[in-house]
Amino acid sequence: MTSIVLCRRSIFIGGAVTAAMTALASVSAPTSALADEPPEDYAEQTLKLDLFSCDISELAAKKAVHPVVYKFAELESEEAQAIAGVLLKTGASTPERPDTLSKTVETLKRMDPGPAFDLAYIEHQIDNHKSLLKVQKREVDDASPQGVQKTVATVLVPLIASHLDMLHTAHTDLAF
Repeated sequence: MTSIVLCRRSIFIGGAVTAAMTALASVSAPTSALADEPPEDYAEQTLKLDLFSCDISELAAKKAVHPVVYKFAELESEEAQAIAGVLLKTGASTPERPDTLSKTVETLKRMDPGPAFDLAYIEHQIDNHKSLLKVQKREVDDASPQGVQKTVATVLVPLIASHLDMLHTAHTDLAF
Protein backbone atom coordinates (compact mmCIF):
# COMPACT_ATOMS: atom_id res chain seq x y z
CA MET A 1 0.00 0.00 0.00
CA THR A 2 1.67 3.20 -1.07
CA SER A 3 1.41 6.63 0.50
CA ILE A 4 -0.41 7.81 -2.64
CA VAL A 5 -3.16 5.24 -2.02
CA LEU A 6 -3.39 6.24 1.65
CA CYS A 7 -3.49 9.93 0.72
CA ARG A 8 -6.21 9.25 -1.87
CA ARG A 9 -8.18 7.28 0.70
CA SER A 10 -7.90 10.10 3.24
CA ILE A 11 -9.18 12.57 0.66
CA PHE A 12 -12.01 10.19 -0.29
CA ILE A 13 -13.17 9.66 3.30
CA GLY A 14 -12.92 13.38 3.98
CA GLY A 15 -15.14 14.06 0.98
CA ALA A 16 -17.55 11.32 2.04
CA VAL A 17 -17.88 12.72 5.54
CA THR A 18 -18.36 16.23 4.13
CA ALA A 19 -21.11 14.96 1.81
CA ALA A 20 -22.84 13.15 4.64
CA MET A 21 -22.59 16.17 6.93
CA THR A 22 -24.01 18.38 4.17
CA ALA A 23 -26.91 15.96 3.82
CA LEU A 24 -27.34 15.99 7.59
CA ALA A 25 -27.49 19.78 7.64
CA SER A 26 -30.21 19.74 5.00
CA VAL A 27 -32.50 17.32 6.86
CA SER A 28 -35.78 19.12 7.43
CA ALA A 29 -36.43 17.77 10.94
CA PRO A 30 -34.77 19.72 13.73
CA THR A 31 -31.83 18.02 15.41
CA SER A 32 -33.68 17.71 18.72
CA ALA A 33 -36.50 15.82 16.98
CA LEU A 34 -33.96 13.45 15.41
CA ALA A 35 -32.30 12.90 18.78
CA ASP A 36 -35.64 11.87 20.33
CA GLU A 37 -36.28 9.19 17.73
CA PRO A 38 -35.00 5.68 18.40
CA PRO A 39 -32.11 4.64 16.17
CA GLU A 40 -33.09 3.05 12.91
CA ASP A 41 -32.13 -0.55 12.30
CA TYR A 42 -29.56 0.62 9.73
CA ALA A 43 -27.82 3.03 12.10
CA GLU A 44 -27.74 0.53 14.96
CA GLN A 45 -26.34 -2.28 12.81
CA THR A 46 -23.80 0.00 11.17
CA LEU A 47 -22.66 1.45 14.49
CA LYS A 48 -22.26 -2.00 16.10
CA LEU A 49 -19.97 -3.12 13.30
CA ASP A 50 -18.27 0.25 12.81
CA LEU A 51 -17.43 0.81 16.48
CA PHE A 52 -16.14 -2.78 16.77
CA SER A 53 -13.91 -2.14 13.76
CA CYS A 54 -12.68 1.07 15.33
CA ASP A 55 -11.84 -0.62 18.64
CA ILE A 56 -9.92 -3.53 17.14
CA SER A 57 -8.16 -1.16 14.73
CA GLU A 58 -7.01 1.08 17.58
CA LEU A 59 -5.67 -2.06 19.25
CA ALA A 60 -3.98 -3.21 16.03
CA ALA A 61 -2.36 0.21 15.57
CA LYS A 62 -0.56 -0.52 18.86
CA LYS A 63 0.20 -4.23 18.33
CA ALA A 64 0.60 -4.86 14.59
CA VAL A 65 4.08 -5.79 13.42
CA HIS A 66 3.46 -5.94 9.66
CA PRO A 67 3.63 -2.41 8.17
CA VAL A 68 0.59 -2.95 5.91
CA VAL A 69 -1.50 -4.16 8.84
CA TYR A 70 -0.37 -1.18 10.92
CA LYS A 71 -1.23 1.32 8.15
CA PHE A 72 -4.60 -0.31 7.51
CA ALA A 73 -5.40 -0.23 11.24
CA GLU A 74 -4.62 3.50 11.42
CA LEU A 75 -6.70 4.23 8.33
CA GLU A 76 -9.61 2.07 9.49
CA SER A 77 -9.67 3.63 12.94
CA GLU A 78 -9.88 7.15 11.51
CA GLU A 79 -12.56 6.23 8.98
CA ALA A 80 -14.64 4.31 11.51
CA GLN A 81 -14.56 7.27 13.90
CA ALA A 82 -15.70 9.61 11.13
CA ILE A 83 -18.59 7.36 10.09
CA ALA A 84 -19.69 6.81 13.70
CA GLY A 85 -19.60 10.57 14.23
CA VAL A 86 -21.92 11.16 11.28
CA LEU A 87 -24.43 8.52 12.40
CA LEU A 88 -24.38 9.64 16.03
CA LYS A 89 -25.09 13.22 14.93
CA THR A 90 -28.29 11.99 13.25
CA GLY A 91 -29.61 11.04 16.66
CA ALA A 92 -28.59 7.39 16.71
CA SER A 93 -27.45 6.01 20.05
CA THR A 94 -24.32 4.01 20.72
CA PRO A 95 -25.57 0.41 20.65
CA GLU A 96 -24.56 -2.32 23.04
CA ARG A 97 -21.86 -4.55 21.67
CA PRO A 98 -22.97 -8.14 21.06
CA ASP A 99 -21.18 -10.75 23.20
CA THR A 100 -19.48 -12.31 20.18
CA LEU A 101 -17.82 -9.02 19.26
CA SER A 102 -16.89 -8.32 22.90
CA LYS A 103 -15.23 -11.74 23.12
CA THR A 104 -13.29 -11.03 19.93
CA VAL A 105 -11.98 -7.75 21.36
CA GLU A 106 -10.91 -9.53 24.56
CA THR A 107 -9.21 -12.32 22.60
CA LEU A 108 -7.25 -9.81 20.51
CA LYS A 109 -6.26 -7.87 23.65
CA ARG A 110 -4.78 -11.04 25.17
CA MET A 111 -2.73 -11.87 22.07
CA ASP A 112 0.91 -10.90 21.89
CA PRO A 113 2.06 -8.65 19.04
CA GLY A 114 3.28 -10.65 16.09
CA PRO A 115 2.22 -12.38 12.89
CA ALA A 116 -0.53 -14.40 14.63
CA PHE A 117 -2.11 -11.21 15.96
CA ASP A 118 -1.83 -9.50 12.57
CA LEU A 119 -3.50 -12.44 10.82
CA ALA A 120 -6.29 -12.67 13.43
CA TYR A 121 -6.94 -8.92 13.12
CA ILE A 122 -7.12 -9.11 9.31
CA GLU A 123 -9.45 -12.13 9.44
CA HIS A 124 -11.80 -10.38 11.88
CA GLN A 125 -11.76 -7.28 9.70
CA ILE A 126 -12.65 -9.33 6.60
CA ASP A 127 -15.64 -10.88 8.39
CA ASN A 128 -16.69 -7.53 9.83
CA HIS A 129 -16.39 -5.72 6.49
CA LYS A 130 -18.47 -8.41 4.76
CA SER A 131 -21.21 -7.95 7.35
CA LEU A 132 -20.97 -4.17 7.11
CA LEU A 133 -21.18 -4.31 3.32
CA LYS A 134 -24.42 -6.33 3.53
CA VAL A 135 -25.97 -3.70 5.81
CA GLN A 136 -24.94 -0.87 3.46
CA LYS A 137 -26.19 -2.62 0.32
CA ARG A 138 -29.52 -3.35 1.99
CA GLU A 139 -29.89 0.36 2.85
CA VAL A 140 -28.92 1.47 -0.66
CA ASP A 141 -31.41 -0.98 -2.20
CA ASP A 142 -34.21 0.03 0.19
CA ALA A 143 -37.02 1.92 -1.54
CA SER A 144 -37.31 4.50 1.23
CA PRO A 145 -36.66 8.14 0.33
CA GLN A 146 -33.19 9.63 0.22
CA GLY A 147 -31.75 10.77 3.54
CA VAL A 148 -28.57 10.85 5.56
CA GLN A 149 -28.51 7.11 6.10
CA LYS A 150 -28.92 6.33 2.41
CA THR A 151 -26.22 8.91 1.60
CA VAL A 152 -23.83 7.35 4.12
CA ALA A 153 -24.59 3.84 2.83
CA THR A 154 -24.09 4.91 -0.79
CA VAL A 155 -20.68 6.36 0.06
CA LEU A 156 -19.69 3.36 2.16
CA VAL A 157 -20.42 0.60 -0.38
CA PRO A 158 -17.39 1.29 -2.64
CA LEU A 159 -15.24 2.23 0.35
CA ILE A 160 -15.95 -1.08 2.08
CA ALA A 161 -15.43 -3.00 -1.17
CA SER A 162 -11.99 -1.41 -1.58
CA HIS A 163 -11.18 -2.19 2.06
CA LEU A 164 -12.08 -5.83 1.41
CA ASP A 165 -9.67 -5.87 -1.54
CA MET A 166 -6.90 -4.49 0.67
CA LEU A 167 -7.74 -6.94 3.46
CA HIS A 168 -7.70 -9.95 1.13
CA THR A 169 -4.32 -8.85 -0.25
CA ALA A 170 -2.94 -8.44 3.28
CA HIS A 171 -4.39 -11.83 4.26
CA THR A 172 -2.66 -13.49 1.32
CA ASP A 173 0.65 -11.86 2.29
CA LEU A 174 0.31 -12.87 5.94
CA ALA A 175 -0.89 -16.42 5.32
CA PHE A 176 2.38 -17.39 3.59
